[in-house]
Amino acid sequence: MTDASSDYEQLLALHHAMQLRRSLREEGRSAAPIAARRPTGYPAREGDQALMVASLETIGSSADEVVRSFYAQLFLGRPYLRGLFPAGLRADGDRLFNALIGLAEALSDLPRLVERLEQLGRDHRKYGIRPAHYDAVRQALVGALREHAGAGWRPEYEQAWLRAYDFAAAVMQAAGAASTDPPYWQGTIVAHHRPYLDIAVMKVRTDVAYRYRAGQYTTIEVPAVPRAWRPYSMATAPRPDGVLEFHVRAIDLGQVSTALVHDMGVGSTLRLGPPMGSAVIATTGERPLLVVAGGTGLAPCRAIVEQVLTTQPGRPIRLIFGARQTQELYNLPILAQLAERYPALTLVPVATDDPDFPGPRGALPELVSSTGPWHEHEVYLSGPPGLVHALDRVLARLRVPPAQIHHDPVPD
Repeated sequence: MTDASSDYEQLLALHHAMQLRRSLREEGRSAAPIAARRPTGYPAREGDQALMVASLETIGSSADEVVRSFYAQLFLGRPYLRGLFPAGLRADGDRLFNALIGLAEALSDLPRLVERLEQLGRDHRKYGIRPAHYDAVRQALVGALREHAGAGWRPEYEQAWLRAYDFAAAVMQAAGAASTDPPYWQGTIVAHHRPYLDIAVMKVRTDVAYRYRAGQYTTIEVPAVPRAWRPYSMATAPRPDGVLEFHVRAIDLGQVSTALVHDMGVGSTLRLGPPMGSAVIATTGERPLLVVAGGTGLAPCRAIVEQVLTTQPGRPIRLIFGARQTQELYNLPILAQLAERYPALTLVPVATDDPDFPGPRGALPELVSSTGPWHEHEVYLSGPPGLVHALDRVLARLRVPPAQIHHDPVPD
């Protein structure tokens, strides 16, 4: 570890300790934190969901105004909470508020919501979250909604939001309290190369064994951008040596991705949150697989393919891997070796915008649409949000049952 990294870790630990002490002193006695006990059910779920959806229709302000109000109320009298967020609050702030508002829709599928909340509860330990913080968010959420609903706000709306939030917070806190894993893992980059201008493939060794399932992702924090955790999928099935592989593309204005691709290398340190995501493979299934990956969305898809090939080598897999240019099909040699070794794997590389590419060209959704049917397949998707949404629409038209389509939630 470099001296700079050591200083960074010591400062971060001191910051968290001071933040926790201040939180407990200023709020620990006055707040009524929710007990860390997993709720056994949610009897009012359907009625509350209807009220929550109706309440959102009364909001006359723009989403940006509601978000600003939420954070103004959250930090009012609690300035120490600002330290839980990165310097550039906008992206992370929108993500938190949208997740809270998303409760209204997520209540439709309670088992899936609970699974997601439990993952979030384990994940939030990396921030040093305390019960008093949940109470602060509860007050700010309802306060912002009430403020921007104006005369349309009703007491039953507020009670529905409070019950839903309390349910979610109880699930999260119970999962966090029950976890025996560390709140985060310290990682060291042990291999790093750039197969294309803005793409890096890196391997990371963690200080404590990192247990995950093929298809899951983690969040990564780099020293240059503290508290800005960004999601990246593990690119291989779990390995005996415990080394993790990630595929990262530097995006415009993406400080974390730019640091990982251009500024960091072998010996650099970073931190990883707990594994998350539910788009994992069931190795007891028998259906053939259709796996569609765009760009560095290949990472979880390759992990799933590896897992199936090693546990069910005869299970048919069709892997469609697309990128704009031939050079961006960065992992093609490794995939070709897998296809040569395992006859059950059919590899279909696609260059969407390269007229000189010898294989299939054009948009991935059109290719999937023209090469079906896929209704007897388990389908795994990963890539940019626009691509995943387009593939969802194609598969719906092809009457692939939703239960057979797997990907983690993507933004609109």
